[in-house]
Amino acid sequence: MIARLIYGRKRRDRWWRYHVLRAAFIQAQVGGREEQSLSRAFRRLGHGRIPTELVSFWCNLVGLGASRKSSLQPDDLSLLEKSAGELSPSLASGICWLDLFRLCIGIGFFQLARILRSKGLDRMQADGDAGNATLEQVTAACYADIEAEDYTGARTRLRRMEAMGRTGKRLAHADWFITLMAAESDCDSRGIEQLLSDNDREFGALIRGQRVALVGPVPSKIAQGAEIDEHDVVVKFGYRGGDKGRDPETQGARLDVSYYNNSQAKLLAESNYDEVFASIRWAVCNNRKGLSHFPEDYPGLRLVASLQWLLPDTHLNAGPNALLDLLRFEPSGIKVFNTDMMLSSGRFAGYFPDGAKSIDHTRSFIKTHDPILQYQLMHRLWVCGHIEGDERFEEVMEMGLVGYLNELQKAYGANTRALV
Repeated sequence: MIARLIYGRKRRDRWWRYHVLRAAFIQAQVGGREEQSLSRAFRRLGHGRIPTELVSFWCNLVGLGASRKSSLQPDDLSLLEKSAGELSPSLASGICWLDLFRLCIGIGFFQLARILRSKGLDRMQADGDAGNATLEQVTAACYADIEAEDYTGARTRLRRMEAMGRTGKRLAHADWFITLMAAESDCDSRGIEQLLSDNDREFGALIRGQRVALVGPVPSKIAQGAEIDEHDVVVKFGYRGGDKGRDPETQGARLDVSYYNNSQAKLLAESNYDEVFASIRWAVCNNRKGLSHFPEDYPGLRLVASLQWLLPDTHLNAGPNALLDLLRFEPSGIKVFNTDMMLSSGRFAGYFPDGAKSIDHTRSFIKTHDPILQYQLMHRLWVCGHIEGDERFEEVMEMGLVGYLNELQKAYGANTRALV
């Protein structure tokens, strides 16, 4: 009984689940017995019996890892990707497919990961169609419909979720999100008025009808600071005071709004945050834990409305989170600067505190931020005309998902490093 409770808790931890599969992958390369290693991992993860087709795929995956190639050639993954594409989504649960997706991210096979993730979303849709589907399954299927651009299907799921007891606030937020992604003409914040606090309404008065510059933390040598500063509202990330992030030549000297993740909020709370907040118009926390580091009802401080409950076992990262938050308040336009969707790992000086360890972005992809979901969401907002960007951002959007993942694999994948 105790072991069941411990495993039940662990199975909710994506990072733990990844390491279970990773250990099985490494063990199978060294000692053979590929099927037994996967079987033990599946039992620990609660995925049940392994279908023969998945065993065959696993053996091929392990075989490529065991080849110990120091670099990949274009043909090395083609057969494995083809066999993955032929697998039926019914072979495993949606969570199981996502676990395999994260393993492939961790060992550096980004296109293979994309194929396995698509199986997971297909399985989520099938599970949501069942007459005995749980609320969790219908919710997962709703997101899968949105990513598949089946907005009618997604709204049908919302009605079913409402019948199953999903709260009105969450449904209103999800309905707005569907309308936004569908680029329907009546997309505005009135449908989620019930979600707005007094702080939200004050913040909305700053954003509504204004031209917003959203400036990311990626270093740039392009002199676009003047263009940034010409916008009505300038939004940045993790500002902790001083001139960091306010280079007048490449980032723009202005800063009206700063968004903070939990770690950034904690660091700021341990410093002279009164002075920082006095220098900007609004500070926005991405989660309640971050907000909790500050006094309750601190002026000019608010919390984003989270869509995490709708997402398939992941979180939004800073850029998409801020964009969705801003779009609720109907700006006249948003232009994205100094952002390349993680294709470069550097950040402007001062973005991280002194002495902080460099960020392992692959770990972030696995543990917290599904890079495909982030790109798909941003790309859809771009296609629908909700956002535009500087030259680099437009270039990344024009790549499409497959092209983007090719570049992401060059930056973080197995192209030029030995496989684990």
